[in-house]
This record gives sequence, structure tokens and C-alpha cells, in this order.
Amino acid sequence: MEQVEQSKSRGPVPGAAPVDRTVVRVEQVGFAYQETPPVLEGLDFRLEEGDFLVVFGANGAGKTTLCYLLSGVIPHIWAGTRRGEVSVCGLDPWSVPMHRLASHVGIVLQDPEAQLAMPNVRLELAFGPANLGLPREEIFARIPQALAAVGLEGFEARGTAALSGGQKQRVALASALMLAPRLLILDEPTSQLDPLGNAEVLEALRRIQGREGLTVLMTTHNTQDILDLGLGTAALVLDRGRVAAWGPVDEVLAQVELLERVGVQPPPLQKIWAAVAPDLNGRAEAAASVACLAAAIRGGLEAGRLRVREIARPGEDGGGAGAAGAAEPPLLEVDGLSFAYPGDPPVQALRDVDLTVRAGEFVGLIGQNGSGKSTLVRCLVGVLRPQQGAVRFRGKDIARFRVGQLSTRIGLVLQNPDYQLFSISAEEEVLFGLRNLGVPPEEAARRTRAALAEVGLGEVRDVFPFRLSFGDRRKLAVASVLAMGPELLILDEPTTAQDYHGRYLLAELAERLRAAGKTILMITHDMDLIARYARRLVVMRDGEVVLDGPTRDVFAEGEVLAATKLRAPLAFRLGQELGVWEPLPLTVDDVLAGLGPAG
Repeated sequence: MEQVEQSKSRGPVPGAAPVDRTVVRVEQVGFAYQETPPVLEGLDFRLEEGDFLVVFGANGAGKTTLCYLLSGVIPHIWAGTRRGEVSVCGLDPWSVPMHRLASHVGIVLQDPEAQLAMPNVRLELAFGPANLGLPREEIFARIPQALAAVGLEGFEARGTAALSGGQKQRVALASALMLAPRLLILDEPTSQLDPLGNAEVLEALRRIQGREGLTVLMTTHNTQDILDLGLGTAALVLDRGRVAAWGPVDEVLAQVELLERVGVQPPPLQKIWAAVAPDLNGRAEAAASVACLAAAIRGGLEAGRLRVREIARPGEDGGGAGAAGAAEPPLLEVDGLSFAYPGDPPVQALRDVDLTVRAGEFVGLIGQNGSGKSTLVRCLVGVLRPQQGAVRFRGKDIARFRVGQLSTRIGLVLQNPDYQLFSISAEEEVLFGLRNLGVPPEEAARRTRAALAEVGLGEVRDVFPFRLSFGDRRKLAVASVLAMGPELLILDEPTTAQDYHGRYLLAELAERLRAAGKTILMITHDMDLIARYARRLVVMRDGEVVLDGPTRDVFAEGEVLAATKLRAPLAFRLGQELGVWEPLPLTVDDVLAGLGPAG
């Protein structure tokens, strides 16, 4: 495989001996975990100082395994069989202890909560280098430098628990930089962040991209933002452990058909360009912005190459009540809800929130981290008791329900399914709640089989939950909730850590359940996904509901969304720019359906 091209010269100094700037060398590498088929096959590449490699691939493509191989997590934590040769900073991670490799390699995982251990930022940043025996003076000299690199100047005394998701991820990144690594490995560093946190971390990465001598390898599903920010000197696409594409980032991300085939989401701009202006596809200027795309479409319309077609979205009624209609009596009512977490002073999380959800709706709940979404949901399921206001289910205050009674009416699927799973098999997982409710054995067995079949897990009922893929564990958590028979299903961030196809699995399931009579409330930061499924959006900011209405109406409130650090999906903004569709498109598929060749 060709070596990554560099943006700066590395030619030899006349009369001097050649300098080996290789940081990573991977030669015909394959790897298999114990008792599993190969996860990686035939990898062959090199990275030099200053390279920034962005790795794309569907879940299961081998991205995380590659990170583990280069960082020493394999074989020192996860065992398996390796073929070929791996060299990182001149060391073989297979044969040197991790503490020795840690002075050369920094790694940041997708969940910052799993990496932060100290009570404040200063101690967190000092923890790693102190364990490596660096002098105290050197450690404290590095702290402001590391914080400046990630845009957190002056955060030394901040408590880590009080940081936002984006700030926590940047602290984890700064902690890795504290070790002055030659190689920085980032495994899905923005997958659990809201749009603001995502922008913060990617901007921090752009800030350190040109850092002298630092080599970066980052895995991500986030194609459009990578392209927009110009991150990376090269891209690698993995497909079932093998190299599917390699080259400059913009050229790789222009290969729309290949990306679709291997389960990587093409950047929306590139996908539309490939259909509308294939002769320009692949050029960096071709997908520069929504304005450029709109100009190209106008040119095609004026030249008679394109024509506008009506956008039809089956099942849309244009309102906020989905199939139920506004006349349906309220299923859930939130009336004047306020809640403050204890402290000095108390932290006000909800401020006089009013919300009504009707049977049959699919409602999207959106807003930045800290806007009050999670606190509101905890009040809805009875985990938190508000200091003011009430939550009523079918007219009855939920405070009058016992926990078991409420669980048969409102079901919650958490962002991380691993927080909900603990039994020895998928079947036992679903049966657990039913047994606690006193459901007769025959009825419990019937409901368990039905719930597992509904989510497509009927064939793995005897499998230990943690042997299932992350996506299947999510579906098992849904099955456990579904078996309880709730009328309202709340999904918290169903797209976290999911690839192009996986991000739609739970949403498609939720839509099927809505069509069958359930009511859905989905919390998400994924504007493209929520635009596809939700008929109504509720936007929160600083503990208050600031927008509530039909999806298109909410997306049209650009100034209010900007104040919440959100923005409408690309397809909707393109529709606004062009002004040729009514109603405006919500998804890339809408745009493609709304344009066709003339004649």
C-alpha cells in the first residue's frame, strides 16, 4: 500500500544520513480473537511523523481492533492470534509492556466517562505522567500547554464530574497529550457527543493536526464533518477486516458507491453530488457547501438537464400528532415541572416545563447536553420526584403508581444497553421483569418469545447477552422493555456508536411499533435520523422547552435552533436555499426523489 502523502516536505538534508520518520509500520497483519474468525486480514500500511489517518468502516469492520493492536491493548488485555508484523515507534506492542508503550502512544476511547478518574482537571491531567515518573515541575509545566491545545485554558480547577460531554472528551484528549506521545489513537472520540461537543472535539483535533511530529489515527463514522473541517491527510476504509479504500480524504469520501456497499455513510453533499453532477464528483470543490450544491442544481434546472418532482413522504399528515391526530386524548401530560439538583447553590435542571404527548405520536426530544432532556425523562419514569408540577399518565399522577405498575405503562431504553443487561441468557433477560411482576409462567414465556421475535433475536434466546453485538444488545434491551407491555416507549440516544446501517435499526423498529399502536419519545442528537422518523420535535434549552411543533416548522426556526447550538439537516437547508419544493425535504432521499433528469 502506498505511504500516506504529506503536506510538508520531508526531503533529506544534503550530506546528512536519511532519517527514518516512520511511526507506524503494519505489514501483512491479520488478527483473530480467541475462538472467533479473523477480524483483520492483510493490512499493510505505514504512517510517518505528522500523518493524520482517518479510519472508516461499519461496526465489525475491525477499526477498534486496529486501535487495540497499535496501542498494546492487544495482547495485554485482549488475547488472540496475530500474523504479520506491527511496529509502533520502533517497538512491537506484542512484546513490550503497556507502561513502556504508553510513553510513546496515547489512546482516547469513545466513552470519556471510562477514562476520567480524578476529581478535577489538574489532577486528571497529572495522573498519567505521574505514574510514568515524570518530575513534578515537568508535569505542571505541561498542563497549561495541553489545555491550550484542546481549547480548555483555565479549566485546571474545574471538577471533572461537572463538565459537559464535549469538555470531558477534550480533557481525555488533553490527558493523552500530557504524555507527549508520538502517536495519538482516537477511537470514535465524538460518538457520544451532542452537536456542540462534537464540534468542540473536532476543532481541538484540527488545532493539534499540524502539531510538529505528532501522528494521529482516528476512527469515526462522521464523514461529513471530517470533510467540512478538512481533517486528515489520508483515509482508510475497512470492510470486514480488509482494506476497501485508501488515499486522500476527499477522494476516498467521493467514492459514494463503494462507501454505500461497505456500510459507511457517504457525506450527504457527496451523495447528492454523485446523483446530480456526477461529472464533478470527486473534486474537492464539488461538495464545498450547501450553497455550491444549490448553485449546481439551479444550473441543471436552467440548462434543462434536471427537473423538480414532488416530494411524497408516505404516512405524513403534516401535523404533530402522527396517526393519532390532535383530537386524541393526552397519553402523557407534564404540567409546570421544575426540578433542581441539590448543591450550593442548587442546580436548576427543569424550569416550569409543560408537555403533552398523545397516543400514536413519534416525538423527537432534542437539545444540547445539559438542556434538561435526561432529567425530564427521569421524572417521566418516576426515578426523580419534581419539586414542582406533576406528570400524569392517562390523567393519573404517576406518583400514585408503584414502580411495577409504571413499568407496564412507560418503558425506557437507556443510551448504553449494558447498564440494563445482567442475566445469563437473552431469554432470561426478558423473563426477569415479567417474573418480578408476577406474570404466570406460561404467559411470561409467550411474551418473551414474542418480544424476542419482534426485535429479531428469536434465534439467540440462549446466548449470553454480552456475546451479542452492541446493536443486538440494544435490541435485547428493547425486548426486555417491550415484554412489559408499555404504551409509551422512550429511546435514549439510539444511534450512539452505531454505523450507517445500525443507526437506523432501533428507529425502524420504533416506527414499526408506532404503526402497531405504541407511542414513541426519542432523545437524540442525530438531526438526520430524527428528521426521517419524527413528525413532531420538542427542543429544550437550559431546562425549558423553547420549541414544540411539527418537524418542518421547528427546523424552520433557524435563529432559535442556532441559539441551542443545533441546526436543521443538510437536506432541509438545501431546500430552503433552492426554494423549489413545498413541503421542504427532510432527508437526502427526499432531495434525490425531488430531482430527476429532464424528460
